[in-house]
Amino acid sequence: METERVLWIVLLWSTVAAGLYLLRRRSPFHLPVLALGVTALVGSFFPIASAFIEPSSWRNLDFLSPDIVVATQAQYACFALGLLASVLLSAQVGWLAPARAVEEGAPRADSDARDLCVATLLVLTGLALYGLYVQRVGTAALFDREDYAHKYLLSQGLGPLQFGLPTAIVGCLWAEASDLPRALKNMFLPVALAIIAWTVAFISVRTNAVILVLGYLSIVAWRRRLELRGVRLSLLCALLALYLALESFALFRGVYRGDLAEALWILQTQGERAIASAVGGSELSHPFVTAGEILRGREAGELAGRSLLDGIAACLPRGLYPERPLMLSEQFVRSNYAELAARGGGAAFSLVAEGWLNFGAAIGPALFGLALGGLLAWVERRRELAPEGLVARVLPFFVFYVAMQHRNEFGTLFKQVFMVALVVLPCFLAGDAIAGSRVRSRLRPRSI
Repeated sequence: METERVLWIVLLWSTVAAGLYLLRRRSPFHLPVLALGVTALVGSFFPIASAFIEPSSWRNLDFLSPDIVVATQAQYACFALGLLASVLLSAQVGWLAPARAVEEGAPRADSDARDLCVATLLVLTGLALYGLYVQRVGTAALFDREDYAHKYLLSQGLGPLQFGLPTAIVGCLWAEASDLPRALKNMFLPVALAIIAWTVAFISVRTNAVILVLGYLSIVAWRRRLELRGVRLSLLCALLALYLALESFALFRGVYRGDLAEALWILQTQGERAIASAVGGSELSHPFVTAGEILRGREAGELAGRSLLDGIAACLPRGLYPERPLMLSEQFVRSNYAELAARGGGAAFSLVAEGWLNFGAAIGPALFGLALGGLLAWVERRRELAPEGLVARVLPFFVFYVAMQHRNEFGTLFKQVFMVALVVLPCFLAGDAIAGSRVRSRLRPRSI
């Protein structure tokens, strides 16, 4: 392996290790902990793996010269330095101090009733919206295992309906994160299991299953007060097994054509090719490859912050804003993979590359890391200060998006928050009103 690659890997992991040490008393699913961990993995996986195995992918890997790989590593190290700076600043302002005894006020008497109402409203609303989405797209397209881009093409313009399934997921995680009795929480578990079965077995989409698994794991870790310093090897092995299962699913999905035995035979007989595809097509490789392509073909700092404004505008419906700007991921796939874009497909983008495009080399990724880390630290502090509040209830849903942050851009992450708020806030207010009226009716003196 080249000396420069090794040096940047050492710097990246040393930076991340320093941040994790400062967060050692936090949960393994604490959002800044996740942000640091995935940055280390994404920033080092492709440089290490490609040094020993020739990667294979539909991506433009021929463009990634050794110099581009090293330059991309440098940007990931700068992003990690920004995250570390945010952890240091959080420690300075007291956000890392124990806060469980500093809850804002006494627990509300109607919190259980509110949580049950909100979770129920979210699940029912989400399933109703998704039912309309399935009706519009059709099960034939959703079950198609040969042309995945086609279903994405048919889904264009149906975003609010398609978001019905994530809305139901928020409801399931809301119920689990609440203080409801176990019997009431168990009412939502079959819905979560049905969503996992539907997305994995029928429409071959793993995202929703991973959102639920990570969300439930984060709730368990929070409730049991697990700390990073006390993480057992078994948990790390379980997470590794989950990741390998996801990668295996991606490989299997690529060769499955309706015959299970044939798909397994193809994977078995093409072992070396499968390993090369795992390196080139891994979830850990895609963001790094995208960043490398951006560094090769674009100018550092050329956007001067424009993508941040465009990302906010992307939340507006096409009907209200027909000329709304394309997000960076859409521009990228049209420029670099035109045929895929024409079929409705997309490619992972890179948060690090967006920082580089907006504010220049080194400083751009560092600023993005600092801003993201500060936001995540603030969100976690809100959960500790108000464990029954709105932020605490929806936070488990976003564990997945923090774990997959490097596949996204500001616009897509902001849009997820916007869409969740658009659905959750009305349900939260309605549930709060219903629960409050029930409590008032119980406390009202009865006439004799």
